Amino acid sequence: MARHATRVGLSIALTAFVSIVFVAAVGGQQRNAAPSQTPALTAMDYIEIQQLVSNYPYGLDGNTDNGESYANLFAPGAVFGRPRTEGHENLKALANTQPRGAKYVRHFITNHVIEPAPGGGAIGKEYAVIIDIGENGNPSGIALGGRYDDEYVKTPQGWKFKSRTFTPSRVDVQPPPATGAGRGGGRGQQQ
Repeated sequence: MARHATRVGLSIALTAFVSIVFVAAVGGQQRNAAPSQTPALTAMDYIEIQQLVSNYPYGLDGNTDNGESYANLFAPGAVFGRPRTEGHENLKALANTQPRGAKYVRHFITNHVIEPAPGGGAIGKEYAVIIDIGENGNPSGIALGGRYDDEYVKTPQGWKFKSRTFTPSRVDVQPPPATGAGRGGGRGQQQ
């Protein structure tokens, strides 16, 4: 009986030791991994960032306040990357170089993707099409297309652009493959 009690006690002690080692190892891994993890965004963060990006075309196209609404979308020290523009007054001036008016519509932004970034910020990307809508018998046309790459920062006034860069679309047209090229050498040809 004493022998059985010793075995049971030894089994319990061994199980407890293995459990303590396991918990210590997992806890150490979590502590070591924590600094490299990116903080999650809340549902409200996503909504506020979407609203920021949605207000961007209105700040440009509907600019009736001398660029103030546009410049207010950017955090202090933020940069618009094409053309490189920094500072509140310079951002206002940039907005004033664009065609605009109370009923003007030109910038269309779609396919917005938002991801958390290290340090508590976020990054995003969107496609953009800038359309010149024909008036007075003039034809409409696509003036420009491309994508925006953004960095967002949360400020006391809400989410703002930390940086925004526009990259115009480029189409590299590939020539069709030469006859007989590729697998099989073409339809009906002997190999």
